[in-house]
Amino acid sequence: MTTDVNVDAASNACARLEAEGVAVVEGALDAATIARAKAALERCAVEDEEAGVLMRGTAYDPDDKNIRIANLPGRDAVFREMLELSVVKAIVTGWLGPNVRLSNFTSNTTYPGAGAMALHADQNNIPAPWPQYACCVNIAFALDDFTESNATRYVPNTHRNSGPPDWSGDHPEAIPLCGPAGSLIVMEGRLYHQTGRNTSDSSRAGAFAFFVRSFLAPQYEWHKGIPESLRGELTPWQSEIMGFGKAGGTAEFISNAQRGADGVGS
Repeated sequence: MTTDVNVDAASNACARLEAEGVAVVEGALDAATIARAKAALERCAVEDEEAGVLMRGTAYDPDDKNIRIANLPGRDAVFREMLELSVVKAIVTGWLGPNVRLSNFTSNTTYPGAGAMALHADQNNIPAPWPQYACCVNIAFALDDFTESNATRYVPNTHRNSGPPDWSGDHPEAIPLCGPAGSLIVMEGRLYHQTGRNTSDSSRAGAFAFFVRSFLAPQYEWHKGIPESLRGELTPWQSEIMGFGKAGGTAEFISNAQRGADGVGS
């Protein structure tokens, strides 16, 4: 089971996001959950490789030493359980408001010798100039220690920028975003960051849950990744954030339309 840390940690995390664009909440996952998640990622990597799914050497990576697994909620129950943490819900809704969507939930396991990912912000797809309010937040579940030799790296004080960074070149100004295994590593959507080089002698796994305000289209099409047979197992929160519930403001409209009420759409 997961360890539901004090939800007061969410308020502190949101304050850090406001001030710095990053926050670390330690102790969110216990050892058993970490072990289950890492075993699930290993299984998924084997399945994807056998199926010919692209999981390494993506357009974002300079080499084939990162393995990325998509659709984590559809691949194993442990990732759905991680979404249920009270501190996760509190951070997401505290930062973005009550109407949110899970845009994507993927993993990145970086192996020794892996190069750095292109510098980017998670809301790169939003046309510049960006709104002055928060649109997105990325919560990384650290399944290994994020250290100076393997961590995501970020450029301080970029979380108030109004447009994306230059993807090319080296970025010596980027610094590591560290936290022990079991931590939540939280990044504001405008923050400039990248998968860092792995100069260690071991792999480093993280699962990244990317949340957006509900008016933004999700990156992943959950209706394709979550089969009908699994949707009945989703909690109300999971159904809502993956778009299987009723969006705010539509409930009465939908029911009236189904009843054939006059004036619908006028």
